[in-house]
Amino acid sequence: MAGFRLQVVLLVLAPIALVGQVAFDVASIQESTSLETGGSMRLMPDGGVRARNMAVRALITIAYQLQTYQLVNAPGWAREARYNIEAKPVAAVPREQTYAMLQALLVERFRLAFHRERRDVDGFALQRVRTDRLGPDLKLSALNCEKDMGTTPKCRQGGITVDTMTAFGAPLWSLLQLVTNQVGAPVSDETGLTGTYDIQLRWSNDVAPGDDRPSILTALQEQLGLKLERRRVMTEVVVVDRLERATPD
Repeated sequence: MAGFRLQVVLLVLAPIALVGQVAFDVASIQESTSLETGGSMRLMPDGGVRARNMAVRALITIAYQLQTYQLVNAPGWAREARYNIEAKPVAAVPREQTYAMLQALLVERFRLAFHRERRDVDGFALQRVRTDRLGPDLKLSALNCEKDMGTTPKCRQGGITVDTMTAFGAPLWSLLQLVTNQVGAPVSDETGLTGTYDIQLRWSNDVAPGDDRPSILTALQEQLGLKLERRRVMTEVVVVDRLERATPD
């Protein structure tokens, strides 16, 4: 995206505090020699991590659960250098603790340090095309699947793939999150819509191109009666202050 304007600086120095100072019991990090450009990472059932050919930049965004645009000032090699990681806890831990241990690993082995800022950046506003009606595939729902997932079978139907979203009784923020991922920029909600919705959205993208499907921008308008307008949007970013290549072990 285009340049940004600094608004507010939060003087929070990395590493951020980790509950209980958790760490993996065993962790092996090796720089990958693979010529492949793609990588993969699995969060294991016991709380371990298995990464193959993963760029350090991607590891950071996963560990801190960031959107790509939220990580700034990382060195160029963080996108190019790739690593294989095998990390195991001493005993099974919940998913939230796995993220904390991965954060600790990045701080210890890659010397990661950062601070957080709020910046005014290029983004989008999600708006209604018409105020008197919605699109044919966005319908106000009588369900609230945030509350009733365990007791309402229909709430367990649907899901999100690379080019389809099907949801029942969902708050609009779930759609907002999907749109944010698709456009790679922050999106503010200016629809004024409240409550929960049944949503069916189908689009074409680079991962799963479909000649018979529209772009995400066109799909939003035609199917949901919503549109994206370019705006400056205030969002939190993570600014990298230090990052070093890990020493293999």
